[in-house]
Amino acid sequence: MWCLISQPNSVVFEVRVDPKSIGQECLEKVCEYLGISNESDYFGLKYENSKGEELWLNLRNPIDRQVNCHGQTSPIRLALRVKFWVPPHLLLQETTRHEFYLHARVDLLEKRLLASDWDSVSKLIALIAQADSGDYEPSHPPYNTYMQASAITSVNSSQKPTDLLQKIIAEHKKYRGMKRTTSEYWLLKEISQFESFGEEMFNTKPQGNVMLGVGPHGITIYEKNKPKQLISFTNIISASSHRRTFKLEYLSVDNKESLLETKLDSSHVASSLYRALTEKHAFYSCETVRSAVTAQFIRDLKGTIVSIFNEDSTLGKKYVFDIRRTCREVYDNARRALYQQSAMQIVPQMERSECTHDGANCKDSEEKLHRLMDALTCKICMDNQIDVVFLPCAHVVACTECAARVDRCPLCRSQFTQAQKLYLPGEFRQQVC
Repeated sequence: MWCLISQPNSVVFEVRVDPKSIGQECLEKVCEYLGISNESDYFGLKYENSKGEELWLNLRNPIDRQVNCHGQTSPIRLALRVKFWVPPHLLLQETTRHEFYLHARVDLLEKRLLASDWDSVSKLIALIAQADSGDYEPSHPPYNTYMQASAITSVNSSQKPTDLLQKIIAEHKKYRGMKRTTSEYWLLKEISQFESFGEEMFNTKPQGNVMLGVGPHGITIYEKNKPKQLISFTNIISASSHRRTFKLEYLSVDNKESLLETKLDSSHVASSLYRALTEKHAFYSCETVRSAVTAQFIRDLKGTIVSIFNEDSTLGKKYVFDIRRTCREVYDNARRALYQQSAMQIVPQMERSECTHDGANCKDSEEKLHRLMDALTCKICMDNQIDVVFLPCAHVVACTECAARVDRCPLCRSQFTQAQKLYLPGEFRQQVC
């Protein structure tokens, strides 16, 4: 069975999976193709059902039971999307950050992410222009990118500054010499400060009056002509969905029990809202995913009848959730996997270097020098030399400029109290420069 996978930049590629395979097998092949296998837990696959609704493919269930591809000869169309958003300093691979950037760029230009002021708009557009087109060239300015500035703000267009284009160009000029990967990093860093960062939106009935956003901190209620209301995960008592109805019991600001009951477009959307709330709570707020989440399942009619006679039967069994790891577990697992890969690459190189001639030894020395230079390069901007130590954790991973922009150590994620200037020996500075 062939699956056509579309990326946020509209690039489509195909992977082949067994007709009876589960969604996880397809996602693993997609991530392997893109070089993001170690951080695949941040991503998911979306499909469109017969009603035109975009739904997440449950990675623990067979694909054919969800997409209804029985007897279908044409390829299944799926979309690779970021499912769990995290700040860019938690992403260890450039390829993963690039996929996050592609998705963030689309969300900005399609108004799913909105800046709150025009200064942020000019900065975001300039970063997109730098990442997509490189340094500003007066003879070939990326006006197509500049003209999309109005699409990424919640501010009324009538209030747009008359000199907005000049501000964007001036901002773009500031980034001269900045690498594409660095531009993508800082754009992700900017949007990670948005209140709506990582939210998955759901429309309720009647259409357009109320929207629910499920994000890293809880569920937000957006209602016309009313201030938004955030219900944090810690204040949620219970949640459930039945057909088109979604119910949420929670503690209000005055610690009184309240009930949110609303109808959605379909039972699939109501189930998706319940699933999103549970999975995001487990991913962002828990130390590990509990068995109560991983083992929860339902059965279709045929499976229910069979289970009466054999409880252990897997017939008609469908898992409700497909989350495997929490945010902390994904980061730690990816870090260990990348460390093991680098160690496996270094050992054969050292063995080969012992058996080579003088010319090969020279080449090996150059490779060691390059690795040393990489080790002394800031792990945030990947441009400047490391010259700061974070205290009290004592990790040395950043330059002075980047240290001024963060409040937590990118390596251990603990909050530091001081960013102490570090002076490397002159020999190291000369090699790096």
